[in-house]
Amino acid sequence: MKILSQATLNLFLIIIGPLGIAQQTDPLPTPSEISSITGGADPFFEIREEDNVYGVLDVAIDGTVLMFSLQGEPHPDKRRGSRIYLKRSEDGGATWSEHQLIGKPVKLDVEKLGIGPYDGKGWGNDKHHRIASLGTSVVDETSGEIMIFLTALHPALSMYKSRDHGRTWALEEITFKKDSRGFLPIPNGACDPGITLRKGPHKGRLLVASRVMPNYNKHEEGKGYTNAVYSDDHGKTWHQSAPFPLDGTGESGLVELRDGTIYLNSRTHTRKGNRWVAFSDDSGESWRDLHEDDELFDGPPDVYGCKAGLLRLDRDDADILLFSSPSSNLQGRKNIRVWVSFDGGKSWPLNRLIKRGPGNYTWMTQGRKGTPSEGFIYLLSGKDWMARFNMAWLLDPGEPEIVLSQRQIYRFADKDLFHSAENAESFTSGEQIMKGSPEGYRLIKGKEEGRILTQRLVLPSGKMKLSYHAPEGGKIQLAIMDESEAHLRDTKAPIGSYQLDKAIDDWQGGPIDEWVGKTVQFQFKLQGEAEVFGFAFDGVSAPANHTARIGPSNDRFVLPPRHEYVMAQNPPFVKSVENAAPFSVIENRLQGMNTGYQLQDPNRNGHVLTSKLSLPWKEMKASYDTGSGSITISLFDESGTLLNSSKPLTGGLRTRQLVRWSKGFTLNDHVSKPVTLRFDLTGGGKIYGLHFDRVFWE
Repeated sequence: MKILSQATLNLFLIIIGPLGIAQQTDPLPTPSEISSITGGADPFFEIREEDNVYGVLDVAIDGTVLMFSLQGEPHPDKRRGSRIYLKRSEDGGATWSEHQLIGKPVKLDVEKLGIGPYDGKGWGNDKHHRIASLGTSVVDETSGEIMIFLTALHPALSMYKSRDHGRTWALEEITFKKDSRGFLPIPNGACDPGITLRKGPHKGRLLVASRVMPNYNKHEEGKGYTNAVYSDDHGKTWHQSAPFPLDGTGESGLVELRDGTIYLNSRTHTRKGNRWVAFSDDSGESWRDLHEDDELFDGPPDVYGCKAGLLRLDRDDADILLFSSPSSNLQGRKNIRVWVSFDGGKSWPLNRLIKRGPGNYTWMTQGRKGTPSEGFIYLLSGKDWMARFNMAWLLDPGEPEIVLSQRQIYRFADKDLFHSAENAESFTSGEQIMKGSPEGYRLIKGKEEGRILTQRLVLPSGKMKLSYHAPEGGKIQLAIMDESEAHLRDTKAPIGSYQLDKAIDDWQGGPIDEWVGKTVQFQFKLQGEAEVFGFAFDGVSAPANHTARIGPSNDRFVLPPRHEYVMAQNPPFVKSVENAAPFSVIENRLQGMNTGYQLQDPNRNGHVLTSKLSLPWKEMKASYDTGSGSITISLFDESGTLLNSSKPLTGGLRTRQLVRWSKGFTLNDHVSKPVTLRFDLTGGGKIYGLHFDRVFWE
């Protein structure tokens, strides 16, 4: 084993910035602390494909990794015939057993559960939900028992238990207590595995994330809520916590911080937005300090949340949390990432892509000390794949990702355009018409199809032109893909010998304009004698010829939509300044705004540039003081293209004043999309914050 190289640590420092875990205001670790976190291990990462695994991950007390799954109907809302299976790994995940049957679903005894008669309107009366199948799991670290809950829209009064690290299982009766509102819990498979408390007066308590469906009606998720169930008698009797102080929540995870505080992180089911967080000081019986997390967006922007994974690293010196979810900047559930917090969930300064492509619900667990699983993180996504990696890999920035900036012309003669190829090689054409860009790609084996993939780039325009050679004995097909490598559009095969910058206007499914300004990738399929040399665009505004290299803590970070952005907040609203500096605010009318920005040298103009943010609403308000100067706000899209500038802000000191835009421009088309703002200051102008009366999901 070796410690991460100093060059790697230096790169980490360059990309991330100043570090230090000891100070609360500086959430990233120092190089020596990084070495401590990684345990001196080499970076390790692998992905294994799985078949029909929709379930829960956990690790037995002896380090055996457990992958539970449903067979039959894999979706948790279709319970009939869904038997519960398990795959085990006794060598830390290197090899796995075949599917082992744990048991069959359990028919629910509604009368014994104390649930009154149904009115026939809700899903509670649906025959699918009279069968309880795979719920979440918990390992009792005191006894070594592994327990699997059985749930539908209410729990079964029995659970599967194993006392030999998952080799054999038995169905045993348990008791559930109703909560303060009179309902039973659902510790189902979409809630994270439970924990054994290690601190405080309830040391040894089993605590498991759960949810409640009032009236057991799936159609009323807006009335549902997150909670937790706990047992002080090794899983025989289960009590419920107080309801999470926000309705409309449900799927969640929880961890115990090193001071014994319980941190709970929950999805919402009826609105778009960020994850909701609360804490418990009484071992999970009640909740305090409910708030919406500043950084963790609740799944993709086009869906109402997504089940995520949460865990705390098993260490005594720091609260290092991991959070897994689809990327928040892509439509649909794609590109699973893991975020890292070094301060117990206060901030999430680092994230890393786990796998491109479709990704859905995620579960995470970690290995046990002193066993073959020690040091490994295990992540299961949906029912298709599982990743195994360590902290050395997660914290190693590796090669920065390349995203080409907007250009008018992209040629394979440019060394940064090419990404990879299958059965294709570069060559130099001798054709006179191609002398301006003679380098291209053609097949190695002419009787087999070949592919060329470009680097990712910010699409500069929807008006694309292609330089190629497709004679009668050759064929080219062009596809545009998003960041997850999902196909967006394909072209009909262009034809013609040695075509230079020929317009591509026959995309199957329609134009590609909706992806302008977004990160895309192009793939060329070649057949026969076809050759491809590059492409170009008409109508490119403000092209840039440099290459953007993006590290793990990257320029794609987007602040989540919120009602207010102030100059001093975490995560930072201000990204950079020119001839501007912060100052303390003492004006009573600026309640909640403690910091402003003004010019350092009032005789020179300056500006304040914000981080990217997901534009919350179509009306923007600002708090400012024009003083003896002026203030103008400029709006840029995700690629940095200027969209519009506001009319000059006026009126001296103003709070929450509506911003008006030039030439009839409105924000309507940019709501929910990533934008950047620049405050241009002259003279004595001062800027304090931005405000939005509504957020787009409300």
